[in-house]
Amino acid sequence: MATLSSLGIVTITTFLVIVLARAAWHKYDRFLETVGFAQGYGVVPHAWVMPIVRALTLAEAATVLALILPQTRALGGLAAAGLFAGYGVLMATALMQGRREIDCGCGGLPQIVSGFTLARNAVLVLLALNIAAWPGQVVVVRPLEAAVAIGAGLVLTAIYATIERLAAHIPHIRQKEH
Repeated sequence: MATLSSLGIVTITTFLVIVLARAAWHKYDRFLETVGFAQGYGVVPHAWVMPIVRALTLAEAATVLALILPQTRALGGLAAAGLFAGYGVLMATALMQGRREIDCGCGGLPQIVSGFTLARNAVLVLLALNIAAWPGQVVVVRPLEAAVAIGAGLVLTAIYATIERLAAHIPHIRQKEH
């Protein structure tokens, strides 16, 4: 029988794999749109943005693969934490520079960079670090337990998507208040 910890690792890994796969797919499928979002941050020269977005797409896809494979799961957790933290630093930098009307470019519904997106990324970093810190190489679970844990990861993903959908409306709500 699996421990609660190993089931939690499968649940969190499932969730992070979906979040990162969606982000990588968005960058691939809507490349020019993502380049536009990245240019909005104003952190690097425009000539560098396309190669950086391509590199981030590959990094996210490689991180998904690393999270799925037991022998590289811890490395995948570190890579995911690094990606989420790096994106958080970019968002915080944009906010400190007064750029309050840029889309985070995370994939999914448009979301304006805000304290919410920073908090979201902080939570994602913590979850990814939990994966990286898991001591075992192989998570042993029975098929039914694995199905339950993967189902829980899908539920987390649905909750995450719902929160993102609600957060996408925050700027519109704020505009109506003024």
